[in-house]
Amino acid sequence: MSASSRISFYGGVNEIGGNKILLEDKGTRILLDFGKSFKARSRFYEWNETPRVGNGIGDFLTMGLLPDVSGLYREDLLSLAGRKTKEDRLVEALFLSHAHSDHADYISFLREDIEVYMGETTKRIIESLEFERNATLEFEITGYKQRPSERSSTRIPRKISTFKTGSKNIAIDSIEIEPIHVDHSIPGCYGFIIRTSQNVIVYSGDLRIHGKNPSLTRDFIEKAASAKPDLMLCEGTRIDETSITKERDVFDTCKYFVERSKEHLVYADYSYKDVDRFSTFYNIAKSTGRSLVIHPKVARYLTSLSSAGNPLRLPPLDQNILIYKPRGKSGAYDDRDYPKEDREIYDANKNTICTPDHVKHYPSKVIIALGSNHIDQLVDIVPSEGLYLHSTSEPFNEEGEMSEEKMYNWLERFGLQRIHVHCSGHASGRDLNEIINSVQPKFLVPIHTEHEGLFKLLHGSKVKLPELMKEITL
Repeated sequence: MSASSRISFYGGVNEIGGNKILLEDKGTRILLDFGKSFKARSRFYEWNETPRVGNGIGDFLTMGLLPDVSGLYREDLLSLAGRKTKEDRLVEALFLSHAHSDHADYISFLREDIEVYMGETTKRIIESLEFERNATLEFEITGYKQRPSERSSTRIPRKISTFKTGSKNIAIDSIEIEPIHVDHSIPGCYGFIIRTSQNVIVYSGDLRIHGKNPSLTRDFIEKAASAKPDLMLCEGTRIDETSITKERDVFDTCKYFVERSKEHLVYADYSYKDVDRFSTFYNIAKSTGRSLVIHPKVARYLTSLSSAGNPLRLPPLDQNILIYKPRGKSGAYDDRDYPKEDREIYDANKNTICTPDHVKHYPSKVIIALGSNHIDQLVDIVPSEGLYLHSTSEPFNEEGEMSEEKMYNWLERFGLQRIHVHCSGHASGRDLNEIINSVQPKFLVPIHTEHEGLFKLLHGSKVKLPELMKEITL
C-alpha cells in the first residue's frame, strides 16, 4: 500500500466505546466520532459527578478524559483553563456514526469551525437529548453557549450537515466518505466506506445482524466488500461471545412472565433510546391487556422521532400508552411543580395521564417503564410483590443507572423478582467473523473492544493492533 494515509487513535483502544479516530490523507484530516470514554471517566468520577465546569476543558485534559492535542478545542474552554487559544485548526470535518454517548458526546468540546456530518435521524435524536439534558457542558453537540455563560446568552450553532443512505458521497478534499446504514440498538446508525487518494478504509461503527433490521447491516457488508478495502476498523464489543438473543426472544420471554404475573406490578427497565425495545414492550403490554407507562421525556423523544412521516414506524401515543405524572415538590400534583415542557405533554395527553395512585390501585393493568433512575417511584406505588424486567446491558453507564447492589436492595424491599433478557446492539463473535470474512479487508484494526487479542488469534497477521496516540500508516 502507498504510504499516503495515516490513522491515529485518541480513544476506543482496548476499551468499549470512547471512539475518537483521526484520519489524515495528503494534509487533509477528518475525525470519525468523538465520544465519551466511560472507562476513563469512571476512574475518577461517579456517574452523577462531573468535572469542574469553571475550569473549562482543563479538568478533562488533566485527567485524561480528552486527548491533549492542539487545534481541536473551543477557544472559550481553552481560555478558562489558561491554555493557548489561538491555534490552527487540526481537522476539517467530523463524521458521526450514531448518537450514543461513547461516540458523540465529546463533540461538545470541539471548535465550532469543524463541520459535523451526521445522519438525519441522528440529528433529531441528539436535538431531543440536548433538550432533555439542558445542554450540559458534556452534551453541547449541535450548539453551545459561550463560557463563562450568562443566563441570557445566546446559543452558538455548529455547522451540521446531514446525510442518509443513498445520498451523494461527501468529499473533503482528497477524502471521500460514503455513509451506509447499519442496524444497532439506536436508530439512525451508519458505517462508512472511506476513499482516500490511494486507499479504501471501512469503518464499521457499531453494528449487528441479529436485530430487527439485519438487511441494513447486510447492505453495508455487501458494499464494503465490493469496495475491496485496504483496511477495516471493526468494532468488537462482543467478539468473545457466541450466543445470540434476538428481539423476538425478548418479546417471547418477557410476555411469558408478564402473562404469569396476572395480578402483580411489572416494572420494565430498558434504554429509552432503543426504539426496538420500546416497540417490544408496547406490544407486550397491548397483547396482555396492559398499558405501557412512560416518562414525559420519552413521550417527547418518540414524538421527535415520529416526525417527517414516522419513517421508523413507531407506535402512536395512543390509549395503550400512559404518561407518568409523579408527585411534585408540593406533595400533590400542582402544575407549578412541573417544568413547562412536561406540562405541555400532560396537556396534550390529558386522557392518558397516569399517577402513582393509578398504578398502586391497578398494578395488573400496566407495565411501568421508567428505568432504573426512577426506581424511587416504588415508594409511592408500594408494591408488595411483582416482576422487574431488566432488558439492557450496554457496556457503559450512559443513563445514570444504579449500581447492581443498590438495585437489588430496592427490588428486595418491594418484593420484585428480577428477570434479565436483552438483545444486544452489537454483533456476536461468530457474526463479527462472518462480517470480516465477507468484507475481506487486507488489514484489520479492532476497536471498541476489550479483547483485541482475540482478533489477532482469529485473523492472524492481517490484524494491526491500535495504540493510543500512535499512528498506523497505510
